[in-house]
Amino acid sequence: METKPVELKQILGAIVFAARQPMTTGAIRKIFQETAEINREEAALYGGIKESEIKTSLHQLQVECETGKSGVHLIESAEGFRFQSDPAGGPWIRHMLNVGKPTRLSRPALETLAIIAYRQPISRAELEGVRGVAVDHVIRMLMEMQLIKIVGRSELPGRPMLYGTTTLFLEHFGLKDVKELPGITELARMEAMRKKQDVANEVDPEALIQNASDQPNPADPADEDENADEEDEDEEDAEDDDDEDDDDEDDEEDSK
Repeated sequence: METKPVELKQILGAIVFAARQPMTTGAIRKIFQETAEINREEAALYGGIKESEIKTSLHQLQVECETGKSGVHLIESAEGFRFQSDPAGGPWIRHMLNVGKPTRLSRPALETLAIIAYRQPISRAELEGVRGVAVDHVIRMLMEMQLIKIVGRSELPGRPMLYGTTTLFLEHFGLKDVKELPGITELARMEAMRKKQDVANEVDPEALIQNASDQPNPADPADEDENADEEDEDEEDAEDDDDEDDDDEDDEEDSK
């Protein structure tokens, strides 16, 4: 009796299920190649498989898990593909595993996490500048939950620590990359425009001094007062001359 070759989806599902960590398409392809070298009779069929073929079959398996409502989902995370239980079965699974209610993020924690996710790497001072409140406690809690981590230090005075998200953050929210965050492209464009505007608004001290030297000196109030006094004196002298001329004309008429 002729045996049918094992379907690619069957092998992929078994590999991902048995793996202790998420499996990438590259790691799965390596397993196919090494197995084909050892067992040429059974595994030779998929020895030359490509990563694109593996990914296509995994996506088909994802759809079947979703539509079949088997209580298990095939998830693609930042680290690779893995199986996870359906969230709908959460209450029963927690009872079976004797686990309490899941930890829920508070509103301040969600707001802080969102700022870090969209603007990472970011310092604590920048976070507090955006939120307007202290974030020490929230940062400590998010680090304990392994949702954020220290990714470096800033070049600013004191070299403050910079924070960013972790792979666990991506897995928690079902993301393969932070670029999949809603509106990340638009936010990045706005951030680039803001930085460009900040650079354009920077003032060059030398240019400022040069512009100031080119401007005419402002008038001194004392000089203005002196000029006004001189103008008043000139007007008074002119009025006196007019009065003298009028007197001379009167004397001439009287003599006539």
